[in-house]
Amino acid sequence: MKTKNSLQRSLGTCLLLGLLMTTTTFGQTNIQFTSVVPTIEGAIQLTWTSTNHELYEIDEADVLNSNIDGTTTWNKLYDSYPSQGTNTFWLDTGNYNLSPQILHPKYMPMRFYRIADEGADTTSDEPTVTISSPTNSSLVNGELTINVTAFTDQPLLAGTKLYVNGQEMPAAVATTNYAVGSTNYEVDTYNINTCEWPNGTNILFATAECESGFGDAAGSGPVASGHAVSPFVPVDFNNLVTMISFSQPSFNPALGETQQVSAYFAVNADWTLNITDASSNVVQTASGSGTSLSYAWDGTSNGTNLPNGIYFYYITADTNSESFESEAMLSGRFSSFGSSGSLGSGTELVEVPLPPMPPGLASDDQPQTMLVERPMEAMSVPSPGDGGGSTGSPATPAVVFTTPLPAPQPVPPTPQRPPTNPIKGQVGTFGIAYDTFGKNGTNGFTLGPLLDGSGLGTHIQFQGNSGTASINYPPMQLYSAEGKNFASQMQHFGWGSGFVQSDDQWSIGNMRGSGTPFNGVNVGVYMGHGVYGTSPDYSAGGCKQMYFPVTSGTGAQYLRMSEMSLGGAGTNGLKWMSLIACHSLYHVNWSSMQSASVRPYNSNLHLILGADTDEYSNYILLWDWAKYMNFGTSTNYSPLTVRAAWYQAATDAYGNSTLPSGLTMTFAVAGDSACLSDSLQTNSTPGGSWSYGTQQVYPAP
Repeated sequence: MKTKNSLQRSLGTCLLLGLLMTTTTFGQTNIQFTSVVPTIEGAIQLTWTSTNHELYEIDEADVLNSNIDGTTTWNKLYDSYPSQGTNTFWLDTGNYNLSPQILHPKYMPMRFYRIADEGADTTSDEPTVTISSPTNSSLVNGELTINVTAFTDQPLLAGTKLYVNGQEMPAAVATTNYAVGSTNYEVDTYNINTCEWPNGTNILFATAECESGFGDAAGSGPVASGHAVSPFVPVDFNNLVTMISFSQPSFNPALGETQQVSAYFAVNADWTLNITDASSNVVQTASGSGTSLSYAWDGTSNGTNLPNGIYFYYITADTNSESFESEAMLSGRFSSFGSSGSLGSGTELVEVPLPPMPPGLASDDQPQTMLVERPMEAMSVPSPGDGGGSTGSPATPAVVFTTPLPAPQPVPPTPQRPPTNPIKGQVGTFGIAYDTFGKNGTNGFTLGPLLDGSGLGTHIQFQGNSGTASINYPPMQLYSAEGKNFASQMQHFGWGSGFVQSDDQWSIGNMRGSGTPFNGVNVGVYMGHGVYGTSPDYSAGGCKQMYFPVTSGTGAQYLRMSEMSLGGAGTNGLKWMSLIACHSLYHVNWSSMQSASVRPYNSNLHLILGADTDEYSNYILLWDWAKYMNFGTSTNYSPLTVRAAWYQAATDAYGNSTLPSGLTMTFAVAGDSACLSDSLQTNSTPGGSWSYGTQQVYPAP
């Protein structure tokens, strides 16, 4: 059982551009904040004392004592963050995958923090993870490819994550899994656009997770997990175009919003901003000169309204052969793509003390200054503890670069630093609910027999077991990463988050009947365990059907599929629902339900997407599904249908996975016959006649 205690400790206040930060801790008595540092961009870097092989939860509150009884409502910012040793650091840039979203701290007048120890790793040993490229102190620019390698002797290597300065980056763009004897390996490739950060030293590291077994199938027994953190890799970003940002994590002109596109330049430059649609047609152009760019786009093409959709922002800068210093001659053209945040106009190069380096780096690896560009109205260095009006002592302008800028670079692709969003207008809404079955530790949840509704005291037989058998449902910790990846990708393509709820935030009642919250969003995702019955259920017309255990605290109960009524009317209603669970669309029982006119959907639903067999959790599956539905499988805009994207995402996600020997996995889609060719962009009105189909996704057909 994971525990927390009520120790709190205040470290005072810290001011950055009017942003007041007070920190508190909440966790084991050995947890203490050792550093709370505002970055140049207004993010907050937290460092605390930690214990090897522990996992941590980071919580925030914007107001203390917010409840009537004097208690504080804490919001979970980040979960299952692995220890980096005796000291651990993390960067708060908000959490835009949640609903409601937690905004970047630079937008908030105050923020309070709490760290909770979630418990130790439970595997017999942890995985190993390293960043193989780039290497320490590399000088890099433009788009950077980062290669991460991980391995474990546990049965399942559950993926890696990349962090820059303590901020998690989106999922890898390429993943390869393989095994050598009893050791499982994973090689992941990530891309970041270095132009989105200030020039200077930035810290890369990766994490990896392993599990002691495949706990997706019912009755598979306890599953333990382990985590590892790679050595830190300091890398020097060196770009002409830097600190590119958007003012809006989402951009909807219908609400009167404009998108403020901003960037800094290392020297005075002539710049051009081209905004293009998904077909690479330039729809708006702006240009200027100086050391910064600031342009507010209203979503039109010179006053002419444009349709909602995907738009890209490309910045080109010409230095006119200027230099940082006389021996550092600069010329050529440099391009980049946008990111998040807003900066002021009028800039100067100033020398600002670098925030303390994360623990683990040698002090002689830490530069004393970094070259940054600050708005003229905020050029001074903030002093910790200032009362809100003072900005501290003035900084001395300085030019510290002595290295020429790199050779001309090509236009990088879409930036991937959260929460970037190239969409104009909101496409629709999505909702996510998932159950990790983690409240009882590695043991998961065991459910006893379920009465079959006959009135004779007999029970449902699950998957050939006797009706009196109890069945264990192991932890499914990967669902957290799956849900986050789906939310991140959908928001990137302009979808609004209706809700993202997990474990005790979600109840069995939320799945029952037409009042389910899922019916208030367009795309729904439910992730949990699933099992099918092999005997009739007389509470639902005597058919055989599927069942989903739903937890509450340390207990759980079965949800019958017959209790669902999925589908919402109108523009904001549920059209497409995915059930991430084993046998969520088992073909025998689906036919039995249809024959008995027992339907888990109503006349508004278009498609249900699930699995005919056991389905194994994969943190890339929903990421790919969202990408393929919204953009397509290549670099050219060509979205797949909802159904085709489901099958293709599974084929790609599992194609590089190490799964149990002899496994065959088949996905399924049931839907209104008029809607089988639905895409997110164009879809049909349900006609009332449903069909069912399957496709093998592993091994790839």
